[in-house]
Amino acid sequence: MFLSSWVHYPKTLRNLCTMVKLVGVFWLTASLLVRLTNAADQPPNIILIMADDSAVDNYSCYGSDYFKSPRLDKLAESGAKFNYCYSEPVCTSSRVKIMTGRDNIRNYVIFGCLDKEEITFGEVLKEAGYATAVAGKWQLHGEPNGSVPSDHGFDTFCLWNFPGGGAERYWNPSLLQNGRLLDTKETDYGPDIIVDFLIDFIEDNKDGPFFAYYPMILVHNPFLETPDSKPMTAADGTGKHAIDLKNYRDMIAYADKNVGRLVDTLDKLGIRDNTIVIFTADNGTNRSLTYPFHGEQRVGEKALATERGSHVPLIVNAPGIVPAGIESDDMIDFSDLLPTLAEIAGAKLPDVELDGRSFWPQCQGEKGNPRDWIFQYYYPKFTEAAKPHGQGVRNLEIIWAQNQHYKLYGDGSYYAVEDHQETSRIKKGRGTETAEHTRKLLQKAIDSMPKTSPKLAPKYGSKGIKK
Repeated sequence: MFLSSWVHYPKTLRNLCTMVKLVGVFWLTASLLVRLTNAADQPPNIILIMADDSAVDNYSCYGSDYFKSPRLDKLAESGAKFNYCYSEPVCTSSRVKIMTGRDNIRNYVIFGCLDKEEITFGEVLKEAGYATAVAGKWQLHGEPNGSVPSDHGFDTFCLWNFPGGGAERYWNPSLLQNGRLLDTKETDYGPDIIVDFLIDFIEDNKDGPFFAYYPMILVHNPFLETPDSKPMTAADGTGKHAIDLKNYRDMIAYADKNVGRLVDTLDKLGIRDNTIVIFTADNGTNRSLTYPFHGEQRVGEKALATERGSHVPLIVNAPGIVPAGIESDDMIDFSDLLPTLAEIAGAKLPDVELDGRSFWPQCQGEKGNPRDWIFQYYYPKFTEAAKPHGQGVRNLEIIWAQNQHYKLYGDGSYYAVEDHQETSRIKKGRGTETAEHTRKLLQKAIDSMPKTSPKLAPKYGSKGIKK
């Protein structure tokens, strides 16, 4: 009936309707092309997640048979996993290094302080047009010239350990959101509030590009139950250490769950393919914990200059941008994160002396420019850490260089990396040909760097130095 009637309409009217249809199709096609072009031209969103106090062996994707991290396992399988990523041994050192792309020997002041004169990845990405947020743990505002997020390019924040806040980070937490102390209850769990804040930020900026820096509150002590924790069983053991270890295991699982919540948000918003998710940790496991690893009992080495004090996970995932199944043995230093983020964003690097180099090519399955060594400078709050190799100011400055196999301290002590406890020093001239060649390489690395931080201010925070 419709076709029969249609043929009797005047030809001009039929042609007009056809033109309207064609214009509509053209508009829809053009609109789609514009959206696709904009998506292609727009740099990807970035979420950088850094857990607090968990070494590389606390995750099942790195071989743990005790800790379970299924969401991170999936990100590692479907993206890039780096086997030799190194933070610093303690939080302030790592946070200053990862945020500035500079080794601590250039800019470390004292525990709890990021010099506000430094330029961070927040500023770099903000200048490149990104909406920026930081949420989680801050602890960088101390004397003599500490920082708050507005000093470093962050548009919005929700943070613990921030001026005006209190001590609680988990239950009934003391969190400041954009300068306002949140009113929380005994039943409120800090990590959930932080992730809710980040989800709101992502939703508000879904058209991108955005940069979310998530220095987690988890999994630092105190080791408390999470909202998902179940009661202790006989298999968990008894006593304080058993309770702490069980809760720490639950905290690892909850941190993994929170990563999953962010990924699920990206999926829901349809921006998963254009968002790069990066996961790492700021230092090794708490020294009070002893945990199983394939029949071995490992003791946490946080704040120590030994291997497990700074060997941390690094996972990079973005479907369609980062190929699945990449596993790299290239060394990654925390100073490498800023130049990598800058390359991803097409951002201009700051006009300062950087120590990092981008590993973005490796994330895409290319050779890139891998490191022959990393350099570490560490001024510990925990003074026991400096007893074996401390030099310089108060005999607390620890310097070393290493590759995947060998490690040389500034005082000449030389070890195989697999000697985690550093019990068997390799005497000069007594190592293999490879070991002696590497010793020379690492010595050149040490010689190429300054001898102390020009900003080191040990008088600040001296009352808090732990004997």
